[in-house]
Amino acid sequence: MIGIFLENIKLSIRTDLHIPNQQENEVLIKVRIVGICATDLEMVRGYYPFSGILGHEFVGEVKSAPGYSHLEGRRVVGEINLVCGLCEACLSGRSHHCENRTVLGILDKNGVFAEYVTLPSGNIHIIPDSLPEEKAVFTEPIAAALNIME
Repeated sequence: MIGIFLENIKLSIRTDLHIPNQQENEVLIKVRIVGICATDLEMVRGYYPFSGILGHEFVGEVKSAPGYSHLEGRRVVGEINLVCGLCEACLSGRSHHCENRTVLGILDKNGVFAEYVTLPSGNIHIIPDSLPEEKAVFTEPIAAALNIME
């Protein structure tokens, strides 16, 4: 698999990456289009000590979804925060403040600047057929803006 990899504040195009293995309740997504945002650029400047595949704004097609066959073949976007569901914040309904979260392309979870990515099925949102990918890719930054007060 080909992907853009960040390591020691240096980007490289790698052709030796493995298609990610799906964990329980995850779907495998073929990335179709990505967005590059200021966070990605700041990561390259050392904003956060991350090593891995960057990127968190995307549109993809679900290729494999064991137990969630209704998602297979669908165009999707995804929420970038992967939560544990077990910590105090999660159990009290504040999962956006999960103490054990990982963040797509930012914190302990490879991102979307590659051919494939996995995400929990609960993080996936189906894109209506009427919405072009070039607009749907802005779902994550719009969601972030709408949740800024939280």
